[in-house]
Amino acid sequence: MAIRRNRSLRPAPVAGRHLDDGHRLTRYADRVAVHCHRCDAPGWVLADWRPYHWTARFRCGSCGAALDSAAGDWVGPVHYGGRRPCGYCGHQWVCACVAGKPGQPAPTVVSGLCPHCGRSSEVSVSGQRVREGEANDPHFGLPLLLVEPTRAGVLWAYNAAHLQALHEYVVSPLRERAGVSNGSMFSRLPGWMKLGRNRAMMRKAIERMLVKARHDQRS
Repeated sequence: MAIRRNRSLRPAPVAGRHLDDGHRLTRYADRVAVHCHRCDAPGWVLADWRPYHWTARFRCGSCGAALDSAAGDWVGPVHYGGRRPCGYCGHQWVCACVAGKPGQPAPTVVSGLCPHCGRSSEVSVSGQRVREGEANDPHFGLPLLLVEPTRAGVLWAYNAAHLQALHEYVVSPLRERAGVSNGSMFSRLPGWMKLGRNRAMMRKAIERMLVKARHDQRS
């Protein structure tokens, strides 16, 4: 259950009650547990927020692979999309979208079907990095280390602090919002994570992930 509350009336923490204070997913993006894109060894992406951009770096302790945001490095998923008027009937718009994979050549043109006449036209596309919504780190697109498949969907987190925040949300039967927008981390969670019937399953999965996260921090 979720209700809105004026931010100025925000109560002190209460057992069984979770309050969305409006913080975004980027709160946890300064230290992200990942797998190396070359050798799959565990490692950390370390980042600093300096208004108004991130500076991030990664160096694998196993194979020595290095990534730096200053060099524009990116090894994660990319979506290519574009639109144009139909070359046959002039209908606006013919849209095309395709997912790219690391290591594959970037497409420049993709075929798209006109929704009006059904004929195919070539559409010029440009790439956009997929930074959120998937189990990849937001700085370089590296696969996350803290990932747990469940029957309802895939749980993932950047680090132990991120997991702890999710755990507090999941175990609370009452969820409040302090007048925040839909840009907050909790408001952007997928629908299956907000369902009461998934609460017990998610709690167990997060607790397993917390054990793994604490072990990795000590390693």
